[in-house]
Amino acid sequence: MTEPVEVSRLEIEILRVLSESTGPVGSRLLQRELEKRGFFLSERTVRYHLQLLELKGLVAGHERSGRTITSRGLEELSRALVSQRVGFVITRFLSMACSVTYDYIAGSGMVVANVSIVDKSFHDKMLEIVGDLEASNLLLAPYIKVLDENEEYQNIVVPEGKIGLLTICDLTVDGVLIRSGIPLFFKYGGLVQIVNGRPLRFVDMISYEGSTISPLELFVRSNQTSVLKIVKTGSGVLPVGMREIVAEARERTHKIVLTLKDRGWGGFLALGFPNEPVLGVPVSMDRFGLCMVGGLALAAALMEGGAKIETFASHCLVPIEEMKRI
Repeated sequence: MTEPVEVSRLEIEILRVLSESTGPVGSRLLQRELEKRGFFLSERTVRYHLQLLELKGLVAGHERSGRTITSRGLEELSRALVSQRVGFVITRFLSMACSVTYDYIAGSGMVVANVSIVDKSFHDKMLEIVGDLEASNLLLAPYIKVLDENEEYQNIVVPEGKIGLLTICDLTVDGVLIRSGIPLFFKYGGLVQIVNGRPLRFVDMISYEGSTISPLELFVRSNQTSVLKIVKTGSGVLPVGMREIVAEARERTHKIVLTLKDRGWGGFLALGFPNEPVLGVPVSMDRFGLCMVGGLALAAALMEGGAKIETFASHCLVPIEEMKRI
């Protein structure tokens, strides 16, 4: 058994693509496959990572034909996939939340962003839907960043004929709470029924514990939401995340939520009381529930509005100063 080497999440995806191919894969084809999995890289960046993997002995070059995965690469991929099966999502979410440096008083610092890739022809309709959600208090934060076709930003390269939309993920709020010394626990991602503008109850949910895919991403991609219906009629189904927080931190949490609301943040559906159910869901002993509209609610609304869209939740960290306030 060979010793494991340090391999990043991006490199794991490269190995995964190569393992699924019957022959050598070139950097251009690999770039397109990575886009489908949420990695928007230039072809030069893809070649750079392939060279690193070749130096580690995980891939083999075949001159102009491309590269294939080696037996050692398959071994490393197997190790990585095993470690991802249990608790992958919750561990990644905590890691992203703990990387947040956003100062909600100063209005500066790093936030977690969701990335959506939309057809360029949908640009005006997209901005209209963003405005509708913000006016209906269904947009988590009043900040967006729009990337034009072929534009590069961090590790994102927008394909031709597309535009990129960066919005703030609800993990940013978790990061703010954690930085304030408030311990929290990711519990469920689910669907909440809204009636006449008021949240009624969870109608479906998936536990974050042990999940290998984001529950809200699953609900949104399976078209189980009706966000635009809520905008128009006040009733429908929203993607919502539920956290539990220790009872002693309720007053501090409440103050932070109020301050964020004063600064234009929205989507706070319910702040429960210790040992009392929230939106019909019981909480653990000496904890209370916090329910927020998922950052993917906008992606859900765009899909409902007819957009051809690829969305990737909690994709990257960006400085909020580089985003535009709505």
